[in-house]
Amino acid sequence: MKHSLVPSILCALLVLSGWYPAAAQEPRFKQLPPAGIGVDEEVKSQLTGRVARLRRRIESEVPADQRPHVEVLTRAVELAVEQNLFYKPDDPEKASRLLDEARRRIVAAGSGVTGLRLMGFDASRSDEPQSIVGGFHSDIDDSVQPFGLVVPAGFDPSSRRRSRLDVWLHGRGDTKTEVPFLIERMTKPGEYTPENAFVLHPFGRHCNAFKFAGETDVYEAIDATRSLVRVDDDRIAIRGFSMGGAGCWHLGVHDPGNWFAVNPGAGFVDSLVYQGWGDDPPFPLDDVQRKLLHWYDVLPWAGNLRNTNVIAYSGEVDKQKQAADRVAAACKELNFDWPYVIGEGMGHKIDPPSKQIIDAQLAKWADEATGLKNPATRMSLDFTTSTLRYPSLDWLTVTGLRQHWEPSRLRSRRSVAAGESATFQITTDGITSFAIDLPDRDVDLAAEIDGQPVTLADQDPRVGFQASVVRRGDRWRAGQPDDGSLRKRPGLQGPIDDALTDRFLFVVPSRPARHGRVERWIRQESAYAQKRWSDIMRGDVRVVRDTEVTPQMMKDNHLICFGDFTSNDVLRRAAAGLPVTWTRDQISMQGNQVDAANHVAIFCYPNPLSPNRYLVANSGLTFREFSNNSNSRQIAMLPDWAIGAVNDAADRSIFPAEIVAKGFFDESWQ
Repeated sequence: MKHSLVPSILCALLVLSGWYPAAAQEPRFKQLPPAGIGVDEEVKSQLTGRVARLRRRIESEVPADQRPHVEVLTRAVELAVEQNLFYKPDDPEKASRLLDEARRRIVAAGSGVTGLRLMGFDASRSDEPQSIVGGFHSDIDDSVQPFGLVVPAGFDPSSRRRSRLDVWLHGRGDTKTEVPFLIERMTKPGEYTPENAFVLHPFGRHCNAFKFAGETDVYEAIDATRSLVRVDDDRIAIRGFSMGGAGCWHLGVHDPGNWFAVNPGAGFVDSLVYQGWGDDPPFPLDDVQRKLLHWYDVLPWAGNLRNTNVIAYSGEVDKQKQAADRVAAACKELNFDWPYVIGEGMGHKIDPPSKQIIDAQLAKWADEATGLKNPATRMSLDFTTSTLRYPSLDWLTVTGLRQHWEPSRLRSRRSVAAGESATFQITTDGITSFAIDLPDRDVDLAAEIDGQPVTLADQDPRVGFQASVVRRGDRWRAGQPDDGSLRKRPGLQGPIDDALTDRFLFVVPSRPARHGRVERWIRQESAYAQKRWSDIMRGDVRVVRDTEVTPQMMKDNHLICFGDFTSNDVLRRAAAGLPVTWTRDQISMQGNQVDAANHVAIFCYPNPLSPNRYLVANSGLTFREFSNNSNSRQIAMLPDWAIGAVNDAADRSIFPAEIVAKGFFDESWQ
């Protein structure tokens, strides 16, 4: 398991870090993952020894493309031992079972067994669903992340037929770390096993409601499944219950074109109401914090559910019923609705009659879904977004907004008559550029955008028809939005947490900061960010010294840099292109001037040394211990930039420092 490019740095930082306030007091917030029970040291030593021996065999006996399906088992046990994640007396025995399975897979791989068979699928038992587990290497941090897969009864591996795939998002379990997740997924088929459909169970980085890196994991788990079976991309459903229901609502409204159906049960759809905070949360609810809530709050995005099929479930007396009730009300105000199944007398559980209704409806939609994602089939779209992190629906990609975090909408009707050209009638609100990608080639396309006629010509040599449209002043015209200037665009739009949803490196300074108090804060926060990534996101910590960062590393990774412009060489080299002046005496940022001896700059920005990647200064994940009590609190807590006062008395369970100024850069990163 690769914890680090420079393991000694992380160890030293953790030793030097004296943070963790009130260490001798009862903690105010949950520990995630929780501390495990005591396990005999000899038992742990035996498990560690077995892991080491198996890992050597994996390297020499298992083909590279099959290794994640074996490594996922050894990594689970290794993490459980290292982080004390045994919660029940029989957990060490479960860990041993995983290592037994890893050994079986190594032998099988050496005999040429791959894919589903390597993972344990047995064609002779095809009369019943089979639960198997696998892994994939995360592109974010190279960690091996687990997933479960239920193979439907009657599956024929030799068939060329594409299969329906239901993605099932699990509920929260603080102790459901890798070992218990894998054991459960190896032994239980799950809530639903629809006929002729595979069911994918992503792990999703533990307890984060499939947000941030957990969201990325869902899509990477789908890709891993595609490498194993022929998935029908027109028939992928997103489903889940409890925390998984929250994740389902989130992925349904942000990416409606990816799913033939969205089937959430219970969960939450916002932070303020679900937590019972009203307008008075335990942190200042200013305009910046309200805008950050737009990232994962579902209701502002509810109109996007027009673009897919929705069937929701709630238990009649479940406290989490409010989630579906509120989305249903929001959609009704927008003049559409969807089937809503309520389990009579049920609490936080799905009853059998409701399951039958839901299964039947999804089967019907699946039968109707073939070709659904074909742009020629989808004649009209109605898409709302507040951020270019979520820019796409079918053939449409929004590439520019007038103002981030304000709802922006594009509606399109596409008419095609036999033997005639295609015509788009498009209306926009808050959108400054967008792109069209159609399978039709050499077709004469015309558009009317906000009442203005625009001729669309194929602008790309790729197969199909690609065109971009940009607004200049009050006029729309065909063409790319890029004019060489810096601008927010999909994948590079902020806020800070966005940089940790894609491939990144922690970059630690090789020299001390100018001021002692700032230097102590930097060391503590650097160590904290790395530990937080390991604990909360169940990831491998990839860290490198500032002086060892190469151009290729910059090209391939967002850089999460800790230090000031003296201590961190990457920050120093990029300084001229960054929106902050940081001298010995003063920090100047966005019109704010503070003394450098007692403050730090925190921000994300396109890396001047590699403009297609972020450079982040002095922040890892922005949600801290305060968020551990509920995944509805795991929200972005800092925007694009902030200035923090390094105050030893500050409560660092919510923010990393006393935040004296913060905000968003505009659409030109100014």
